[in-house]
Amino acid sequence: DLGFITCKMVQKKDGTCGHAIYNDSARFPPVELQYDERLFYCYYQRRNSQGLWYFFIRLYGGKKAASGYTCEIHLGNGKADKNSVLTADRVARVDCVHYAMNKAEIEESGCCLVVDDAAVKKMNSGDEIFRVWWKVSRKKKAENGN
Repeated sequence: DLGFITCKMVQKKDGTCGHAIYNDSARFPPVELQYDERLFYCYYQRRNSQGLWYFFIRLYGGKKAASGYTCEIHLGNGKADKNSVLTADRVARVDCVHYAMNKAEIEESGCCLVVDDAAVKKMNSGDEIFRVWWKVSRKKKAENGN
């Protein structure tokens, strides 16, 4: 157990999701994660105008609290087993964003894993479009200036 939570994006039962997902902007319900007695939300969304997917973790709290955490986001093949995080195709180690940040601020922050449609399509394995793993860790004192 490496401390990750995971979820996967899947096709609708009728198989119609795959084509449509690359033509529209989309926001998906966040995955809730509780760590260190704090609540985090793991988001993924697609911007149609750019053909880009954004993955990020947001702390339900302020800027100072968020600065104490680091996040890992791993993205891999849809058929990957939930315990196969080491097989991920894309990995980001980023700072946690705080809840008051708006969408533009988050996208410009550098605290996201950003992947284009071509990479997501490559991870697609039929019914499962991709698997994402999320992890939050407390920063070491030297990292957050304390």
